[in-house]
Parts: sequence; C-alpha cells; structure tokens
Amino acid sequence: MKKLFPVVTLAILLVFCLFKAVLAQDQKESLDYQVFTLGEVVISGEKDASSQTTTISTFSAQDIKETHSLTVPEALSYIPGVTVTTGFKNEPDIRIHGFQQYEALILIDGVPYYESNYGKLNLNQLPTDMIARIDVVKGAPSVLYGPGAMGGVINIITKTAGDRATFSGTGEAGSDCAYHVSATHGNSLDRFKYWLNVSRRGMDGWPMSDGFTPRDGKIIKKPGGTTNAILEDGGQRNNSDLEQTSLWGKAGIELGPESKCYLSSYFIDSSWGFPVSTREVIIFPNRPSFSRFARMDKYRDWGMDLNGEHRVNDIIRLRAKFFYHNHVDDFVSYPDLNMINPIAVSTYQDYIAGTSLFVDLDPVSWDSLRFAFHFRGDSHEERDDVYLPFAKSLSYTGSVAVENEWRPLDRLPVVVGLSYDWFQVDKAEHNITDKQGNWLYTESLPTGNTKDALNPMVGVSYSFLDQTRVYGSIARKTRFPTLQQLFSSKGGNVNLKPQRSINYTLGLTRPFGKWASGEASIFFYDIENRISRDAPYPDALYHNYAQVEIYGLELVGKLIPRQDLNLRLGYTLMQAKDRSTFRVTDYVIGVPKNKIDLGINYRVPRLATRLHLEGMFLAGQWDQLPSPASPTTEALKTGSYFLLNAQINQPIGNHLEAFAFLSNLLDKNYESQSGFPGPGRTFWLGINTKF
Repeated sequence: MKKLFPVVTLAILLVFCLFKAVLAQDQKESLDYQVFTLGEVVISGEKDASSQTTTISTFSAQDIKETHSLTVPEALSYIPGVTVTTGFKNEPDIRIHGFQQYEALILIDGVPYYESNYGKLNLNQLPTDMIARIDVVKGAPSVLYGPGAMGGVINIITKTAGDRATFSGTGEAGSDCAYHVSATHGNSLDRFKYWLNVSRRGMDGWPMSDGFTPRDGKIIKKPGGTTNAILEDGGQRNNSDLEQTSLWGKAGIELGPESKCYLSSYFIDSSWGFPVSTREVIIFPNRPSFSRFARMDKYRDWGMDLNGEHRVNDIIRLRAKFFYHNHVDDFVSYPDLNMINPIAVSTYQDYIAGTSLFVDLDPVSWDSLRFAFHFRGDSHEERDDVYLPFAKSLSYTGSVAVENEWRPLDRLPVVVGLSYDWFQVDKAEHNITDKQGNWLYTESLPTGNTKDALNPMVGVSYSFLDQTRVYGSIARKTRFPTLQQLFSSKGGNVNLKPQRSINYTLGLTRPFGKWASGEASIFFYDIENRISRDAPYPDALYHNYAQVEIYGLELVGKLIPRQDLNLRLGYTLMQAKDRSTFRVTDYVIGVPKNKIDLGINYRVPRLATRLHLEGMFLAGQWDQLPSPASPTTEALKTGSYFLLNAQINQPIGNHLEAFAFLSNLLDKNYESQSGFPGPGRTFWLGINTKF
C-alpha cells in the first residue's frame, strides 16, 4: 500500500490540476507568490549599502525549480563558496568558505533556526516549496543580523501571497518509490493577505551507484571488541528511507507599502534512517546505550513568528520580530543492521523564544542610521534513554547594534557598524548514573560567567560610470560556545571563551551590457580561539585551542549569448592552514581546495521546451586528521568528484508543465564524507500546475 501512495497521489493531483486548468483558461496568468520582504534583516533597495560591501550570493525560486532542489541543502550545494556533504545521521554538513554550519547564522525570514545543544538543525527538513529566495552573505555580514555570524549568514526568505488568488501544485514520483507532492494557495483580499503550503515527500531509500564495491568494515563494541562485517552491499542504500510532512502559512494586514503586520507559522514532522559508514560502526551497549546503527524516529519542529513594520514619517521606520520555535527529536539506537529491537531512545526537547527590534533613520538623503536589538532565551532538555529524567538547561543570548551608512558621493557608500553581543547560561544539569546505568540523581552544573564580545565592521563600495563596482570590508566576528561544548559529559568546559575571526573581503563586479556579468572576490579569515578537543591536554576537554587561517578566491560569471540560452559559471579556490601550537599537521578538516559550479539553460524556440544542465566539481577534502590529542589517528581524505544533473520541462497549455529530472547522470560512485557513499543515478517524473 505504501508503494501505491505516490502513484495514487499523482493521479489525483493530475485530475485536480486538469479540472482547475480548464476552469482557469480565460483567467490572466500572474505570479503565484511575492517575496516576503519582512523576512529581510538588511532592507534591500536603492539605499542598501551593507549588501554592496561584501560578497552575497542569491538563489531564487526559479533557480530552485531549474535545479530540482527539493531541500535547502540541495539548493545551497549549487552556490559558489558553499559546500554540502553528508555523513553520520544522514544529515548535511553545510560550510561557507570552510566555516562549519554552527559557526554561521541560519535564519528563516530573519529569525534564527537552530537547536540549543549543538547550535544547528538538520536543514534537510526544510522543503523548498515555501522559499522565494535564499541569501548567503559571506565575509562581513551587517552587524544588524545579530550574534553568531562568524562564518556568514544564510537567510531563507519565504513566499507570501501575490495580488490575486493563486493555486499551484506539484506531484512527482522517482526512483525507489520516492514521491513528492505539494499544494499552495494564496490570496489578497483588499488589505488582508494569506498564503498556505502543504507538502509531503518520502522514499523507501535511494539507489547506490552501479560502481559501488562492497568492502570489509568493522563493528566496534565498547566494551565487546571488534568484528569484521560488510556494512553495505550495494543496490538500495541500507536504512536510507524518509518520510516528511510540512505545513507553512502566513496571514497579514497591509495598511501601506511600509506599514504591515504578518503572523507566520510552520510545522515539520519527519522520520528517516541513518545509512552507516562503510568503514566502521561504533556501539556502546551498556546503559544508557548508544549505537550508530540508528534512525531518527521523530524529528518535529513547529514555530510562530510575528513580523511587522511601520513607517512613522519620512525619517523613521520601525520593524519588529517576535518568535517562538519548538523542536523535539527521538534518536533510536539498535544493536545491529537489522534495526528491529531498539536498545535506547535518546530525546531532545528544545525551544527558543525572543525578539528582534529595528529602528531605521534616514535624516538626509546621504546618511542613514540603523539600530538593532536582539534577545532570545533557549531551553534545552535531554535524556539518553526513556528511563532517565530530562536534564535541563536555560540560556540567553542578546545583541545591541548600530550601523551607519554614509554616502559622501552618490557612488561611494561607506558602512560602519558595531555590535555588543552577550551569552549567559542560567541553568545546566547532567544525569548521574551508576556503573549499570541506573539513574542516581540529576546534578546541577556551574554555569560560568557571562560571555560577551564587541564586533566592529567597516565596508566601502565605489561604482564607476560604466557600472563597475569595487568593494571591500573588514569585520570582527564571534561565535559563542554551544551547550554541548560547555556541558557535555565527554569534554564540556564551562570556561570556554567565544571563538573569534577577523574577516577580510575585497571584490569587483561588472556588467558587460545586457548579455554578461561577472564578479571576483578574495577573502581571508584569521580565526582564533576556535573550540576543539585536539589540544595536547590530558583532560580531553574542549578548549579554545585552534588557530586557523582560511583564504581564497571566488569567481562568478553569467553569460546570455542569445535570448533563449543562459550560462552560469562559479569557481571557488580555498586554502586553509592550521596555525595551532603543537599541531601535528597544517591541514584543516572540511575545506576543499576547488569547487566549480556550472549551469546551462536552453529554451527550445516554438516548443517552449526548457533544458537545464547542472554540474558541480568538488575537490577532495580532509575528514579526519591526527592531532596533538590523538597523534596516531588515521588521516582520511575524500576523493574529488564531478556530478552532472539534467532536467527537461515541457509546458502543456497555459497552466500545466511536465518535467523529468536525472541526478548524478553519469552514475558517479563518490563519497562526500569518508565512508559515506552518495546516491547513484536517480530519476524523477512529475507535473506542475499554476493558475
């Protein structure tokens, strides 16, 4: 019955779409969404100088459609300077210019999206059906974004209703009983607007490349010894199933172009399996147990955001965000690959609640002043198994920021900003068990002092008469330690300081008529006090030990040689060096030297058929390196690989479109992280409708 679901759903959706398309034949076609501008932190427009002084990549809803990106990480993987790999927990690891995901600030409509313990969430759970565009800010993001932007900012800006009632739907089926269905409706009723989306996707698993060769792996029990086993035999990837449902909606009142208020909400419910490493799997059988033979049986997020802005007069504009986000997950451990009898269920329960307030002052045409205040509380509860009570923690993060945009010349904006950020833990607990794992008591832990930092930035841009623009910026950015780094029983250190980095960016952009444009930028990051357990200390705790330099070059070019042909090319060169004291190697984990992104769009005249090719080359990167704490650790590096995807779209009348998509067209056998082979060739067939 489960395998019939995508077929039945597609059939129902097709009938529905055909019926509605017939009814809508005489209606004038219009866009089915608008960009939710209240989701911006730095307001885009003619006076926006912050976005002109650093490198920003934007991925639009059209880009998402052309690349068949069903999730946020899939979309991010096509952006220059961003790398996306997948390993343990079947979870993407997203890096901006080599910075780890938890070192960057992930936002949905300007509101932080993360869980409190590790400082990040699985972005695979975010569908793209509700996204208008994704902004990736690299180097020196505006201080208005708030704390945590050491590695850059990813702001996912959602859709809202257009000027009239619209309906759209997608239904598709793919390899190994994969399916994806989505329905969207929006409407504008005078000053009241609303927008709704519901989507569901799933799969029995994903196919591996025909080039995959099984190899001997190890099952390591601590205690219990090591046994050899083949952990993956090819075909459909073991334990790679997925089920997900998501609901997104917003409703609001617009009293004017700059006076509006919206309530947004979302609900995501997912479960998925963890394909294990083909190299080794570790099991801790003693209570409370833990195993990498595991799956996420429940991963549930929901939240509500209230966004508003009001133009008081020609000089003053006020903006505000209030939010509450809730997260629950169940990590289920099993003794073996059969995944039948669980040995433990670890649970996290988190919520964040807070506000962001902005005041924009434009006293004169050549000068603007922006103020921002951010404050949020984070609650985290965790237990290693169901027989244990929840250990609780509570923390607060805040920021006050001011930014001045000065234009001594019309083509010369100068941006100067300063933020004061702080982080305080009010409560932290840890469960104490005996040697048999029986609960004894819950211990209150010392929470340490308030951690704070001053973060200044300056940026400048100059535009020539031929529209060539040069820009540069320098900023100090910090990232506070996560609760895991502070209080983990296996390395927590309450005395950790904030990580900090001095970020330098210098770039140039130039259009070449209407048919071409290019951008080149260089970057340098001097990272100090990076939190690591690699230090040569006997306590095996996290320390502000690592000193790292990351530098490189990013090139982006777009060419339209003819009206129906578009070419896009991105190249990123990255180098990283470990400068830590007593280091064993200069190499740094997770920083590939080269990345190439290539996109080709062609529209066949008369037929209106659209063809899209997307290629991505990623050089090998280090996944594991010896360190002073573990000098005999084996060094592991992935191989370089090139992936090619293809899509064809064929309009059928004014309201229907059929499409076919092939990913990993060449069926490349590759590993984005050592021991974790990626999907082989997969296909999707589906239809879109809009009216």
